[in-house]
Amino acid sequence: MSRWILQRKAADYAGLSSKLNVDPVIVRLMVNRGLKTYEEMNEYLHPTLNNFPDPHLFADMDNACELLLEAIDEGVKIRVVGDYDVDGIMSTYILTRAIQEAGGDVDYAVPDRMIDGYGINPDMVQKAYDEGVRFIITCDNGIAAAPAVNLAKELGMTVVVTDHHEVPFELADDGVTRKQILPNADAVVNPKREDCQYPFKGICGAQVAWKLVEVLYEFIGIEKEESDKFLQFASIATVCDVMELKGENRSTVYHGIKAIETTDNIGLSALIARTELSGKPLSCYHLGFVIGPCLNASGRLDTAAKAIELLMEENQAKALAMANELVELNAERKAMTQTGIDKARELIETTDIVNDRVLVVYIPELHESLAGIVAGRIRESYSKPVLVITDAEDGAKGSGRSIPAYNMFEELTAVKDVFTKFGGHPMAAGVSLPTEKIDELRQRLNANCKLTDDDMQEIINIDCDMPLGYITEELVDSIDLLAPFGTGNTKPLFALKNIPITRAAYIGKEGQYLRLSLLTEKGQSITALMFRNVPEFENAVIQKYGDSSWQGLFSGRNTGVKMDIVYEPSINEFRGQRSVQIMIEQFQ
Repeated sequence: MSRWILQRKAADYAGLSSKLNVDPVIVRLMVNRGLKTYEEMNEYLHPTLNNFPDPHLFADMDNACELLLEAIDEGVKIRVVGDYDVDGIMSTYILTRAIQEAGGDVDYAVPDRMIDGYGINPDMVQKAYDEGVRFIITCDNGIAAAPAVNLAKELGMTVVVTDHHEVPFELADDGVTRKQILPNADAVVNPKREDCQYPFKGICGAQVAWKLVEVLYEFIGIEKEESDKFLQFASIATVCDVMELKGENRSTVYHGIKAIETTDNIGLSALIARTELSGKPLSCYHLGFVIGPCLNASGRLDTAAKAIELLMEENQAKALAMANELVELNAERKAMTQTGIDKARELIETTDIVNDRVLVVYIPELHESLAGIVAGRIRESYSKPVLVITDAEDGAKGSGRSIPAYNMFEELTAVKDVFTKFGGHPMAAGVSLPTEKIDELRQRLNANCKLTDDDMQEIINIDCDMPLGYITEELVDSIDLLAPFGTGNTKPLFALKNIPITRAAYIGKEGQYLRLSLLTEKGQSITALMFRNVPEFENAVIQKYGDSSWQGLFSGRNTGVKMDIVYEPSINEFRGQRSVQIMIEQFQ
């Protein structure tokens, strides 16, 4: 069962509310998100692109752009080497298009997930050299690619690494002090470098690429507005790579969504049309769960080059056909993913894995590109760190998804002798290892694990216990000022106890959802929708109140059924009429 925590933080709610001209509830929501001053809140309500840190603060940024400018001027063949996820796709597009517009002789390459694995490798370097490439610039990868970078340098190539992943490190003799190990590149642009002065560390690879383009264009004399057109692609990557929507990231996504709604990129416009989003107001949901998965599907089941080609395409008819192919690939991916999730749950529930604090699940037949998605869904179900491992061409490969109390990158580093390759973030990782080492990995991770039961309990942070009668259309519209919502800027949640339920009805094509009528504290009725955990809710009501009471809800009979709820207020629009309703997120 989840643990509900009501946030209580002191602030001058009345004064800030008056000064900002917003409801005190809006001030409370901002205080709960770490904002303290009027200036911070005003920026939050009105995000701007003008307050971003100076991109020259990145270590090696000026050097990287000078090297790139020199290569462009001398006509050196340049290759952008990206990655196969959305961040890699967007990074690759941004750098390739920008270098083209700067006059560079440039092409791009992305690794094949099945053959190459994550990031640049020596084979890709050798192929580039054989094809006349003498300058490689990586994006969203490269920080842990020492063998590939070393080969490139041996061949006399110039290498610039742009990345945002954690820098590999080794421990000193004291077992505590860390020493970062940078690749032997000519320039390494990564905010995670210890000597990098760029203050906002939590940006994605595409954001790093966009910053590099800004400096490159400055050196060439191209107006900053020209680099700003890449904002929309960085915003998609920020959401899909699950970056925290705070500070710079929130401003990027806020303005990026507006740019996407009016995009002049023919390929992106075609994908928006094919997913039936044309002319509709967009949100992080559409970026992360509609547009992103279609782009991702290319790298999972085919090649990420298809998604990059779509963004490069300038013929509308061709773009629509390409977008259609990506949508179909994503539909295939969804079906395969559900099969993998079902298999993972079966393995956990029917073996002693269920007792582990770190779940290492081996599904040999699962398409390796789907391991991360399956791991994420299993993590949601069990609130434990999860590694899902599959058979690959050479041994086994896996993807991990973690919980806040467990730094997966550090924990994997502690057992790195098990892997042939690994990398990632505190919350996610990718690994390669011999199949015969899987059991050892499971045993050692669990032996080292210090997670407590509290660490593994899902925490629901509640913004305030707001009465249902306080909700108005104006308040809901004001809450939308805090969007875009996502990681690090979650949708506001409210809670109440002992709310009477007066009526219930099944809704949805298969009757899988519930519409409830609740009584406000003023005795008025308000509609509530429940899209999750409907069977669990039915069982809970029957267990406490009896089956007759459950059945009575469907006839509107007064049954005395009450529940505690965590909810999100919203507006229902039907035939031009607007009314307040709530979405039930959790119940007890």
